[in-house]
Amino acid sequence: MHMTRFLRLISFTLLFFAISCKEESKITTGSPEALNAYNEGLGFLDKFYFPEAKASLETAVRLDSNFAMASARLALVHWRSANEIDAKKEIDRALARSSHVSNYEQMFIRFLHHMIYYRNVEAAAVADSLISLYPHTAEPYVFRGGLYELGKNYDAALTVYKKAVEKDTSYAPAAMSLGYAYSARGDEKNAIAAMERYIRLVPDAADPRASFADILLRAGRYEEALHQYQKSLELKPDYWYAINRIGDVYAILGRLNEAAKQYEEGLSKMLSSDQTRANYLAANAELDIKRGNYQSALRLYEQSLALDSLGGRAAYGRVRALIKLKRFKEAESMLALIRQELVRRNLTESAAMLDLHVLRSKIFSAQDLLEEARASCDSAMQYGSAFVRSLVNLESANIYLKQKEFDAALNSLEEALHFNSNSPAALLLLTKTYDAMGDKELTKEIGGRLLELWRNADKDFLDYIELKKILSRVSARLPAST
Repeated sequence: MHMTRFLRLISFTLLFFAISCKEESKITTGSPEALNAYNEGLGFLDKFYFPEAKASLETAVRLDSNFAMASARLALVHWRSANEIDAKKEIDRALARSSHVSNYEQMFIRFLHHMIYYRNVEAAAVADSLISLYPHTAEPYVFRGGLYELGKNYDAALTVYKKAVEKDTSYAPAAMSLGYAYSARGDEKNAIAAMERYIRLVPDAADPRASFADILLRAGRYEEALHQYQKSLELKPDYWYAINRIGDVYAILGRLNEAAKQYEEGLSKMLSSDQTRANYLAANAELDIKRGNYQSALRLYEQSLALDSLGGRAAYGRVRALIKLKRFKEAESMLALIRQELVRRNLTESAAMLDLHVLRSKIFSAQDLLEEARASCDSAMQYGSAFVRSLVNLESANIYLKQKEFDAALNSLEEALHFNSNSPAALLLLTKTYDAMGDKELTKEIGGRLLELWRNADKDFLDYIELKKILSRVSARLPAST
């Protein structure tokens, strides 16, 4: 990401990308044409238009093979597309060509090099130096905020995102980052305000609408989210992110066939790579999980991992499929491999550990080792933002329900529903809890809410089938007068 700036030609050998004459504005290249392509690529990268950004930045590198910052930005495109191999290749190229560039460029390239190689402590130190030396440039604040979030320091992340907004009120990615940070804390009001600002800053871009939709989706405002994703596509009909996110909404609402169509369309609009294909396979595997087709899901997850052995979505998904198939030793082995990968990426103190502990809890719970499952949930609570910890509360509620500790289950579900009162997973578990308690009226009331959310669900959606069985059984037990 980079703020929009106008071009200044200083000499025939040095070109500058600048708002002013500050040192940090300097971008070194000997080719005006390469700089034009670079600037175009930055514009696309700012908007998360990765295929277009890649094409422009590759043109910049072709026109000037020593253009270090173009290679660095190209590395960032690959990195954000989950293509670690090409990201490392490009950032290595950038570092090898950085001896002749400005101090700011050198530091920026070192920062990206550290980040792409998972040296998070070193990356944070360089980001701090960039902020200290170039306090009026917003981008380092945004990168630093991301590293704070990675280190579970959400208050610090929020602080630096606010500073980025203050330093450059026109820098759209700062407003976006601020919105997501507020949302992670469960502050829906300020999250929406930040995303509305993001929209005002770049009203013709697709991502602000999609990011706004993400906040609405987190709050369970599904129809509003779908509307905003569609608004995003009106601005850019091939915007891969909005297309895939509509698929995610359909999956939540049980519209699995429609979700599959969205994922297929999204794949066709993304950068072509093993990673994007692997992610597509993992997304379809998740739909099979929702249908109860666990063996098919497992095959898809394994095909995904064959393309991208580092794909977290497929790795975690494979564990879930193995749990459903009661292949617990294999699930534990897969979880050990995931932990090894988190160690390699220096993420064992990050929010990524929450999912690992929740999955371990699910392995124990599926074997009725409920005390061990609760201990894993307790471990998971150390990680993730307030919003993400709702997943832990949901898993805890499931354990309490198995133990028939209904008050504890209800308390955990209250926490799980705090940020999203329309969470289908939480509402289904709440329906099961009231059913187990023998509370027919509340079972019917909560189940009816969920039935309305799933009114267009596919008939083979497993949770929908289970809900209808519960409500049918309860209705049969209710007095005729009701």
